[in-house]
Amino acid sequence: RGRVQRVAGIARDITQHDGSMVYVVDEDEGSRRELSLVLEEAGYQVNLFPSPPAFLEVAPVVVPGSVVLRSHGPDGGELTLPRELKARRSALPVIVVGEAHGNVAAGVQAMKAGAVDFLDVPYHPDQLLDAVAAAQAGIRDMAQRDQTTDLVKSRIAALSPREREVLDGLLAGGTNKTIARDLGISPRTVEAHRARIMERLEADSLPELVQIVMAVGLQTRLQGEKS
Repeated sequence: RGRVQRVAGIARDITQHDGSMVYVVDEDEGSRRELSLVLEEAGYQVNLFPSPPAFLEVAPVVVPGSVVLRSHGPDGGELTLPRELKARRSALPVIVVGEAHGNVAAGVQAMKAGAVDFLDVPYHPDQLLDAVAAAQAGIRDMAQRDQTTDLVKSRIAALSPREREVLDGLLAGGTNKTIARDLGISPRTVEAHRARIMERLEADSLPELVQIVMAVGLQTRLQGEKS
């Protein structure tokens, strides 16, 4: 009767993923299998894609992991993949594997396109595994930074309206006296709010407090509001 009665689907929690996923993008079936075999033997989970467009189609929703891109053409047409991921500000690091024949310019071109590493064919399997391990470590570091950022944001959001006003004053370079004057309260009250703010954000000094808050982008937002 034109009404939805039931919706089914599958959801996968990726928040605690161990970062062992590798996406192999290679137009050649033979080399695609070779790359997959090396990575799987090292314990990685591998997903295979026959072309950059095929991967880009699902890139926004894939589990965090690194991308191994096998480049076969001298024109570097496959480099549209790292360029596009870079433009999207994706957190999927790309390792390009190509036949540069010792030409450093090929590696430079790949890095400029957004790749985190370039391997010249032929290469030793350990070189590939080292490159992937470094990329995966970067993913884990980024995830840790994101968790820290979310924690700080939640603590800032939990501040009372008055504490937030005092925090804004501190970020603007105000002193206890100037903030007290602007808010119509006593310097002693400002000092009390300041102490609670520093305790909640786990800052031992005012410079550290400013650094913690700036790291989550609050300072930029405040400057934008004032302008």
